[in-house]
Amino acid sequence: MIKTNYFLLLLIFTISFSVKADLRPIYLTLEISASKTKFTTAELIQINVTLKNCTGINHSILIPGNQSKGLKLIYFSWYKVNENNFYTEVHRDSREIIMDTSVKGYVNFNRLDSNESTTIPFFFNDTKNALKHINSTYEIPKLPPGKYKLIAWYYPWDEELAKHVFSKYDWKGHDEIPVDNSELMDLPESGAQSTYFDVEIIAQADAKQTNSVNSCGKGCKLCRTIECENWRKTKRIIRRDSKDLSEYNLGKDTNGDWQKAHRNIAYLGDNPDAILASLPSYLSREIIFQNKNGIHYFYLTWQIGKVSRVGSRINQFFYLIGLRNVRTSFSRVRYSKLKWLREY
Repeated sequence: MIKTNYFLLLLIFTISFSVKADLRPIYLTLEISASKTKFTTAELIQINVTLKNCTGINHSILIPGNQSKGLKLIYFSWYKVNENNFYTEVHRDSREIIMDTSVKGYVNFNRLDSNESTTIPFFFNDTKNALKHINSTYEIPKLPPGKYKLIAWYYPWDEELAKHVFSKYDWKGHDEIPVDNSELMDLPESGAQSTYFDVEIIAQADAKQTNSVNSCGKGCKLCRTIECENWRKTKRIIRRDSKDLSEYNLGKDTNGDWQKAHRNIAYLGDNPDAILASLPSYLSREIIFQNKNGIHYFYLTWQIGKVSRVGSRINQFFYLIGLRNVRTSFSRVRYSKLKWLREY
C-alpha cells in the first residue's frame, strides 16, 4: 500500500512538472487612482491609470496618444462582488473607437526609466470631447447604485508598432517569436491588467466630493483665469513662472508653481524624452484644464534657444573677409520662452 501511494505521488509530481507553465513576471504594472470614488452614472469623472516600468533598465511602451481609430489600448471592466466574495463582470468597455477621423491619430511611444511611471487620465461621460479625444471616449455604465470593483486592461497587440516595443510570450511562458533584444519588454499575450479599484455608484451626486485635487487656495490667480477661460492670462502666468530652462529638466521634478496641483488643472503631461539639439528647438507638453464648462485640451509649447540673424550675418561677413578669429554672439542656448498655448 505504501509503495502504491509512493508511486502515485511520484506520478503526480512528474505529470505536474511536465505540464507546468514557465511562469514569467509581468514587468509593466497598472494602477488605478481617482480623487472621487462615489459618483452617479451621469457625472463627469476623472479616473487615472498609471503604467510603471518595473524592470531594471529603461524601456519604451505604447500609450494612446491621440489615437482616433482601431481598438483601444486601455479599456475597463466593472465587477460586482457578492457576500461569498464571488466576482461577476457586469460591464466591459467596447474596444472599438468611434471618433472623428478627419485628423489623423496615432499611438505614442513613451520611454520609461527603471521604476519610472507615466499617468494617463480618462474622463468618463465627457460628451463634449468624446469624438475628438481618446481620453474622453469612455462612459460610466448604467449600473444600479451599489459598490463595484473596477479594473483596467492594457492590450497593445492590435497595434502594428507593438512588435517594436514588446516581446510577446504565451501562457506557458514561451516567446512567440524568440528575439534576443533587450530593448523589448516582455509582455504576455493577454496583455497586462491593474489591481481592482473600489468605486460606488450612487443615486444622487454627493456635494461634499469633488472631482479635482483642491490643493491651491480660493484666491489662486491661475485657477481664476481657467475658470473664466481667459486663456491669454493663463498663458501669461505660466510664461512668467517658467522662464528658466532648468525648470524643465526633461522629465525630472520642477519647481514652478503652475506645475503644482491645481483644482482647475486636471492633467499635466510628461516632458518629452528628448528635444532637438539644433537651435531654436521646441518643447511641448499637454495640459488639460477643467472648469464649470467641462474639459479643455491644450498644448503648451516653449521655444528653447535663440539664434540672432544679425549676429549670424556679421559672423558670416567676418569669415568672408578673413577675420575668422573674430566672433559676435549670435545664439543664446539658455533662452526659453513660452510661445503658444493652443487648444486642440
